[in-house]
Amino acid sequence: MKQNYLPRLAQRVFDEPLLIRPRKLYVILQAIGPRLGMTEIDVDLVASRMPMVEDDIEEMDDEARAEKPYTVTPEGVAVIGISGTLVKTASWMDAWSGLQSYEMIRAEFQDAVRDPRIKGILLDVDSPGGEVGGLFDLADEIYAARREKPVYAIANDAAFSAAYALASGAERLFVTRTGGVGSIGVIAIHVDQSGFDEKAGRKYTAVFAGARKNDFNPHEPLTDSAKDDLQMEIDRLYEMFVAMAGRNRGMKASLVRNTEGGLFYGPRAVSAGLADEIGTKEQAITAVVEAATARKQARVTASAEAQIDKGKDNTMPELTKMADAPGAPAAPAIEQKPAEAPATAAPPAAPAVEAAAIEAKLRAEYEEKAALCTLARRPDLIPQAMKMSVAELREYLLALMAQESQRTATQTQQQGMPVGAEAQLKTAAEALAAQKGITFAQAYVQVLNQNPKLYEQYLAEKSATVRPN
Repeated sequence: MKQNYLPRLAQRVFDEPLLIRPRKLYVILQAIGPRLGMTEIDVDLVASRMPMVEDDIEEMDDEARAEKPYTVTPEGVAVIGISGTLVKTASWMDAWSGLQSYEMIRAEFQDAVRDPRIKGILLDVDSPGGEVGGLFDLADEIYAARREKPVYAIANDAAFSAAYALASGAERLFVTRTGGVGSIGVIAIHVDQSGFDEKAGRKYTAVFAGARKNDFNPHEPLTDSAKDDLQMEIDRLYEMFVAMAGRNRGMKASLVRNTEGGLFYGPRAVSAGLADEIGTKEQAITAVVEAATARKQARVTASAEAQIDKGKDNTMPELTKMADAPGAPAAPAIEQKPAEAPATAAPPAAPAVEAAAIEAKLRAEYEEKAALCTLARRPDLIPQAMKMSVAELREYLLALMAQESQRTATQTQQQGMPVGAEAQLKTAAEALAAQKGITFAQAYVQVLNQNPKLYEQYLAEKSATVRPN
């Protein structure tokens, strides 16, 4: 069996005085922790107890920015640009022509996911799309990485077709006021230049083996059988695209198909469920930072709760073992008061375990309250939240969100709400968001899934204003 725990290495790191900056020690633990039997949660818990200073964090961020091929913000957010026409592979010279390869995007993305110094990722997208080859594999990687750390995207200003397939894989998708998303479709073009050849006095003769070898010859008209085969492949890829977009956005496939490959700009992108909210690049970066902070607090809270449970599990077997051991005192002796019980090593350990459990529980409650305020976008309420129980805080935040939703609805009504399917969808989404305490975009997607006919009516009403693809 492979030995994962290395005693000598552990002795150099633990229970020994070290003259080292806390941030550097954190990096070391992230590198060697798994070899010492530590999980990511364990490392984060240790880091949360370290005295950190701003100089350590700033120095680390400066190093990251200098090392990376992508931008890293002072908060540790990797901003990966996706722009131009997307292709499977490209050389550095192709980049000057406006091409970007999936291989390059994948290399930068994987580096950001694996680097523990990167707290979250923002895909900065401005692309009309591109090739099919290599797209779906990269899109799956982006979707899967959401489990590792926050992955957000922004259509700044265009995330169409293949670019939307990548952006939709993000946990949250922003779109600028002038930006657009969509174009969920597949297209192929055959050029028949036989008429030009005839006018130029040229005639091409293809000599081939295999009945279909000469299909799509640009010097001959496209045959019906070749067109049928191409259409079959287009339909197959389209179904793959629809299924992926539906999975990424939490939408039914029928709703994705109903977009008919159209382009959706600004607020209509959010209304159609293809984006989460209107915002700038700076706002998207701030949202990534908030999500990363909330995730870290949640991990530390989970670790603290696990430590409490572990302490309980470790204490009870010891007491049971003492009671069942040969020659141990009879049951009445266990029930005696502490002053009358015989001196053993077990009783003094109980208060220490209890104190540690109380401390961990208090810390977990504090972090849970802070996380709730952060997720509600009300960090200013954290001092006030410390005076409430967790249940009281949840009710208070939900009440605030309901009031805000009602105020927004009232303002909208005063300004004159649009009539028709759009108004019905918005009203239902606002009510659902207030009821469940979720974002408007999340509620809107649920309403769309529950009312496919109303969504079809909305698309029909808006079809006159959709720009041509």
